[in-house]
Amino acid sequence: MDHKLTIDLRMYRMAGIGRYLQTVMPSLVPLLHASKIRILGNSVDFISENWVRDSRIHVQEFRSPIFSIGEQLAPSWGVYRESDLLWVPQYNIPLLYRGKVIVTIHDVCHLAHPEVLGNDLQRRYSRLLFHAVAIRAEAILCDSEFTASEVQRFLRIERSRISVIYPNIAIPQPDLDPIRPEIGSCGGPYLLAVGNIKKHKNLQSLIAAFHSIQGSMPHDLVIVGKQDGFMNSETALTNISTLMDGRVRFTGHISDQELRWYYQNAEALIFPSFYEGFGYPLVEAMSERCPIACSDVSSLPEVAAGSALLFNPFDVQAIAAALVRITTDQNLRTNLVASGLERVKYFQGESCAEQTASVINRMLEGS
Repeated sequence: MDHKLTIDLRMYRMAGIGRYLQTVMPSLVPLLHASKIRILGNSVDFISENWVRDSRIHVQEFRSPIFSIGEQLAPSWGVYRESDLLWVPQYNIPLLYRGKVIVTIHDVCHLAHPEVLGNDLQRRYSRLLFHAVAIRAEAILCDSEFTASEVQRFLRIERSRISVIYPNIAIPQPDLDPIRPEIGSCGGPYLLAVGNIKKHKNLQSLIAAFHSIQGSMPHDLVIVGKQDGFMNSETALTNISTLMDGRVRFTGHISDQELRWYYQNAEALIFPSFYEGFGYPLVEAMSERCPIACSDVSSLPEVAAGSALLFNPFDVQAIAAALVRITTDQNLRTNLVASGLERVKYFQGESCAEQTASVINRMLEGS
């Protein structure tokens, strides 16, 4: 039977969701039972990808920004024409689209913590989109049991419509050996924080905790992540860091090879976020033998599963104590690395692609 699938991949080269898509798509495409697969996005993003050479795939240029008016006008422009099913890997579904849709909800941070959004208009728009997902989505994919429970709590969606599918971590390719960054790399020991510079990442509390103990430790704090272009960017942080004599460093966006170098040479990954649907940096750090200290809230204890030192992200003194312990307790560090290497095996392989394909194919064959 002739099944036509459309996938919105405008976020393919972004951090976070982009990393999820880059990992799942190569294994997912061969498993799909669609006769035609339309990919929406910037064709430049997919030039180097082997999966795009599948004869069923057609890349359609669609560059309207995420959460923009343009993406909502797309149905009137015929962007989704002749689609039997649309998969949107974020909650920003096209409100005027009337076909079947599957949505991946990575987290509901904008509902649980609306204060992270910049203004009331953004908060209203976020609620509108989530409400539309609750009504319209045939199936919802979630990255963790925590996110699934939050979707049920905030959107009152029956559990039967939700599938929990843990993301897989990509195994580094032989041609992606770590590369020492030319700018911003440390000569001495450092603690590492990874993630886009957003308010819910709680970096302000991390910097405050680091400031309170920096006189008693030789480490710098390196923060890797893009700062601009988000609805909930934390714009004040770089000004705060200038008060610490260069001990806090922001790298901005870096390559995967540079990120591997930072993981492999860090004293520890510190992940202070107060809300995460999954937390890719945790499993990336595990795979690179980097000890982890992270928040004891949201999905992070679920993902870490005993392979991280946990702390209260709302208590600056508790964060500071964790920084001291993970840099001074060698037995703890050794145990965390060993536990992490076992835990990360759970996120390797192709289970994410297989389970995602199962849901998509079921929806296609029921169209």
